[in-house]
Amino acid sequence: MDDYLIGFLTQYILKSGEQLDAAYLETTKADIADVVIYRRTARTLRKVGMITLKLDGHLLQAEDAPDPVLMKWKPGKRAILEDEVQAFEWIDAGWIMKELRFRQDGKTVESIRYRMGYRLFQFLQQHADAEQQEERQQLERFQLQALNLLDTPEFIDYRAQVHLLVERISASSFWTFEELEQSVWFPRTWSITKRISFLHLSLALIQLAGQKEMFDWKEIGAGYYGMIGGSKAFDNHKDEFIALLEEWSEVPALSLGLVSLGKITPLYFAGNLTGEWSSYRAGPVHALTDLSIARDQYSTEATTLWLVENRAVLTRISAEHHFVQDTASLIACVDGHLRSSHKKFIQQVLKSGSIKQVLLWSDYDEDGLLIAGELADAVMDFPVTVKWICHNHSMITSWQEYQEYMKALLLTTRLEQEQILGGAGEWRRWIHL
Repeated sequence: MDDYLIGFLTQYILKSGEQLDAAYLETTKADIADVVIYRRTARTLRKVGMITLKLDGHLLQAEDAPDPVLMKWKPGKRAILEDEVQAFEWIDAGWIMKELRFRQDGKTVESIRYRMGYRLFQFLQQHADAEQQEERQQLERFQLQALNLLDTPEFIDYRAQVHLLVERISASSFWTFEELEQSVWFPRTWSITKRISFLHLSLALIQLAGQKEMFDWKEIGAGYYGMIGGSKAFDNHKDEFIALLEEWSEVPALSLGLVSLGKITPLYFAGNLTGEWSSYRAGPVHALTDLSIARDQYSTEATTLWLVENRAVLTRISAEHHFVQDTASLIACVDGHLRSSHKKFIQQVLKSGSIKQVLLWSDYDEDGLLIAGELADAVMDFPVTVKWICHNHSMITSWQEYQEYMKALLLTTRLEQEQILGGAGEWRRWIHL
């Protein structure tokens, strides 16, 4: 048997203290072999399992590809296959192996599972290597294009709205593949290909913004690629890409020149707030738009800033008679994950200098923990006391401690803010703790 095949079986199939039937492997002439697995103890050699595999499966024609279903398999996968005929065909092709596990008597079958074969392991590894090589070439093509465009005279006087975007694209033009892979500028779940596509979109937008004051989404890809289908190049990730564009540039998409998106992002709040073109008094719930936040500068006389995840919490607290006025509170609802306009609003009111403490209140689930982290990042650079509201109405003032508390809570419990809303007495106590 091939040493590499034995190494694969040892690493992914055999458990600690187990070994293959070496004598059988050395003498068998079988095409498809049943190889016994033994466990050695101090006194015995006990039969614990058996694998059925094609011994030379990895030597078959390399150009053949496995069934698309098998492309998702991992080395540790233990599959149940109802179609035995199909399973045997895959075993005969070397794509999979059959693993039997025996009870203590070494005869009674305890379980039957199908495992990744060495041929499939090799194929997926080669496929991944080729995919990464293509991704490296994609990055190189982007970087060459970025350096060529950003070095032209028309990019020297780029519009003020896109200067932060230009800074990031300029930095990415010198990244290694590993730096792109590990960059915290992107959502962690984004693939390399998706990250590079976003970099192309950013570069295309910068190019178009230097030529036009206003443009449509479709114009970005059409002008950049200059071919049929170019207008649809970024459509698959439109909403995610626009959200990250706004985060990188720290302005709404409309301020970048991007029109015809058909939506405005609101921010609902209650409390005293003053801008250059508008002012609001504590009382009912008010709303700002992402466009007004981008173009105005807001300040407040409030001393306590509440940042809550859900609208129901905002409406309930603001409805409490005179609570907002009497406690000098400003309450803002982020409606889920933090958007760039919301972050800008938060930083605007914190810069006004009157805020002494920030109360962060999100759901008690996985998303709520992520949102709590996003809110914490938005306020941490300011000299204010930060408090996280716990499900039992206690308070935590350390982000690390709150993370530990949430991870322990999530082992058994998930709650929405509305389930532990409390009343004015509790809310005042949180302010004064």
